[in-house]
Amino acid sequence: MKRSCRFTSMLLALFLASGAWAAVPTVKEAFHMEKGVLYRGDNEFTIQGFYLPEAGKQGAELPKMVASMARIAEPGGNTIAFDLPGLSSDGKRVDSAAVKTIQAYAERAKEQHMALVVRVLGGNTDPKFRKNAVAAAAKQAADPLALYWIDGPDAAALAKRFKKMAPQLTVIAPENGDIQIAAAAPAKAPATAILRRALPPDCEMKNVHFLLDNKDENYAALDIALTRPEEKKTWTLDPSVVSKEEQSENFVPMFDGKTLDGWWVKGEVKDSFHVSEDGFIEWRKTGGDALMSAKRYANFIFRCEWKLLPGGNSGVWFRAPRGGRQSYVGFELQMQGDNDAKEFDKSNTGAIYQVIPPLARPARAEGLWNTLEVICDASHIKATMNGKLIQDVNMDENGDLKCRLRKGFICLTNHSTYVAFRNIRIKELPQ
Repeated sequence: MKRSCRFTSMLLALFLASGAWAAVPTVKEAFHMEKGVLYRGDNEFTIQGFYLPEAGKQGAELPKMVASMARIAEPGGNTIAFDLPGLSSDGKRVDSAAVKTIQAYAERAKEQHMALVVRVLGGNTDPKFRKNAVAAAAKQAADPLALYWIDGPDAAALAKRFKKMAPQLTVIAPENGDIQIAAAAPAKAPATAILRRALPPDCEMKNVHFLLDNKDENYAALDIALTRPEEKKTWTLDPSVVSKEEQSENFVPMFDGKTLDGWWVKGEVKDSFHVSEDGFIEWRKTGGDALMSAKRYANFIFRCEWKLLPGGNSGVWFRAPRGGRQSYVGFELQMQGDNDAKEFDKSNTGAIYQVIPPLARPARAEGLWNTLEVICDASHIKATMNGKLIQDVNMDENGDLKCRLRKGFICLTNHSTYVAFRNIRIKELPQ
């Protein structure tokens, strides 16, 4: 939900006054509260995450960060929490490597439309250590892109101390925090934010946040809780919309040319896409992030036709999660109205978005239909556009891609410009 933002200058002033960092990160994306509601920048944010106590101790290696956050995003989560690493034995210092780890996780989480929660005191119950550690965290490990969790003995007093020392940070605590830890699930949406250490009965109730323990059964429970009605249906589309030759090769339709059966809209505007009179899926308005397949796919051959207008921006997400930023947890095959671009880069048409530039630029002039084939077979990604090879990648040989999901939704993106798709079909390959 958008709001008018008067916080940027306020947060900047507070952050500079606190002396927490010599360099201020992107304050625009900072977490803050307004009228009991958590915001990230201009947008409301609901913590739906998992607590991995030791994750911070593993350091900030990209594959480890990607793998941990990918598992959380797959069922629909958006937050990773871990214990503050690098505290000295007396709690008075946070080592520089730990500070860099927090910064790296917070930045990567921001890029993935996710969040980092730092549990300041872990399970330590020593009063002197806890008092020292709160001060050290507020002075040395402050990052407005992260949230800070204080619990255990004297948590209320320590949260108050932390907030006094680092007023620019958002704190989760039983008392004196911005978000209150609650033992019981509310009967209705609370006026101010609470956090549960269990899955609430209604995962979409306003102002109710949650962090779950890092257990397989909790990932499964969240996946069930966030499953869309469309995902539960068995969709059987008219096979005759696929050519007889492709039918013989076991291709099946993902679009019948008449309805959006087998798809669901991620985002608030549910009519952001529609089926045109000419029988193709067409962008209509902003507000629906993507049109997502009702089924998840692992290994497959995907084929479609697409077109953009000059200056257009779209793409297809593959192996996408339900939560987080799909193009950073799965991957996106980029589409742009960029035929006049002079250089290949990681955001050109045919790129694996922000990872690998395209091998060629075969897209036709804007307004004309293009063909696309993407083959995902275990770690191998191969893509052709208008019959020309644009990607041929082994995910296991790329530091970023090797820990991304190998199964997920296929999604047609809404980047607020016109795009159309037709003749969408798929052949599943053995896993």
